Amino acid sequence: KESHALRAINDLVNNLTEVECVLDPGSQIVSMSEAVCHALRLPYDPSIVLNMQSANGTMDRSLGLAHNVPFPMGYLTLYIQTHVIREAAYDILLGRPLDVVGATTIRNYRNEDQTIEIYDPNSSMRAIIPTVPRRGGPKFLPSPPSF
Repeated sequence: KESHALRAINDLVNNLTEVECVLDPGSQIVSMSEAVCHALRLPYDPSIVLNMQSANGTMDRSLGLAHNVPFPMGYLTLYIQTHVIREAAYDILLGRPLDVVGATTIRNYRNEDQTIEIYDPNSSMRAIIPTVPRRGGPKFLPSPPSF
């Protein structure tokens, strides 16, 4: 094949609801859409923002930073700093900070399967999590404004 689907994990974020988390080791941050942030009832700090350039070259400013967001990965939980993005094309994007915090190892297989091995620095435990093909598009869409 000339291309392959992005991979994702479906994770019970903030112990509230399952969210599709797209794996993107090319991203320098972990980010989530504003709609997901609100659905998960996560507070975020609006004083910590950054300007981001998307792959298509557009510039976006983050809304703020959600501190220590719990990401259960199998029987492990990692706490990751997560930037909140208005109208993101994904629910959650797991970038390099996941790889660094979780000392991850990605394994790709010829049949297109993929697993991610994650290390929890707090417990010294490891877990291997299977990934799934990304279903495409965000599940949590912004609500229309109410009048």
